[in-house]
Amino acid sequence: MRDFSGKDNGEDRKKTDTNAFAGCNGGENADLTTRFMRSCANLAARGVFIGRRQNLDLSKVSSIGVGGTILLAFYPDTLAGLTELIDELKKADLRFALLGTASNVLFPDDGEELKGAAIFTKHLRSLAIDGENVFAFCGVTGAEFLQKTLAAGLTGAEFLEGIPCSIGGATYMNAGANGRHISDILESVLAYGNGEMHVYTQRECRFSYKDSAFMHSGETILGVTLRLKKATSETVAENLRLLRERRAELPKGKSLGCIFKNPLSPDNGERRVSAGRLIEQSGMKGVKAGGARVSERHANFIINEGGATYRDVCELIETVRGKVYETQGVKLEEEIRYLKDMWQ
Repeated sequence: MRDFSGKDNGEDRKKTDTNAFAGCNGGENADLTTRFMRSCANLAARGVFIGRRQNLDLSKVSSIGVGGTILLAFYPDTLAGLTELIDELKKADLRFALLGTASNVLFPDDGEELKGAAIFTKHLRSLAIDGENVFAFCGVTGAEFLQKTLAAGLTGAEFLEGIPCSIGGATYMNAGANGRHISDILESVLAYGNGEMHVYTQRECRFSYKDSAFMHSGETILGVTLRLKKATSETVAENLRLLRERRAELPKGKSLGCIFKNPLSPDNGERRVSAGRLIEQSGMKGVKAGGARVSERHANFIINEGGATYRDVCELIETVRGKVYETQGVKLEEEIRYLKDMWQ
């Protein structure tokens, strides 16, 4: 299948010859690089050219400013290119992680966990509106989606305001805010797995709180159909005003957003309680580990105050979890994702 998008991805696009990998150091990295090079050559022989970058500093991508250098990053700009790339890397037994905005992904600073490739969906940003139905490629950002749908007089997705997500990533983990989630407006998902495309209904996606079937199946979300509603500009403006007021209260600075999921209440198993409030009640606001600090403004945020490392953030997460369990009897579970859990 040929990838004739004709797009120029600028510095993301590199030639498919060996010079693109010349900077890799170390025997093991060199061997791994050679295998990636061979896969890129196989794709090129089939007319599939994927933009890529060698030795990407993930701290420049991370919303909390933490992370080391990953061997290779790919930037497909068509769905055909993405599926061809996935098949080729799997065939070569080369591990990869799919990333949207990566705004809630904690990257390690170094070591074995960086020996692979990241596939970023940021160039997969087509969107089509048909009446009240909207189909968006996985790389469309929440901000783009909201801007275009509101311009079309559609309401229902305002809860995405201020969430630094891609539509694919938001669907993957059923993201949401203020009691609303992607699953509330989702009609279907176009996904890719085992060499085939599948369309899944909302029910088949098995959504639950901060979870979906895709977090367990290994399938790749290619695109999503969401159903919105027609609304007046006044209604949309008022919805956005209220949401922006709420989000204005969130901490500023480099962070991953909310670290922990809101747990079920120990007194009422059907109701969730604020993780931030539990952390605050445990006396953890302002606690530091290296360059990382629990936010004074919202205790479920960890802020990089300068020079924070992966170890600092992980240490602080475990300290907070332990203290909440000790004082509140509740075990917190992360909402953020770790790169080590995302390899395919």
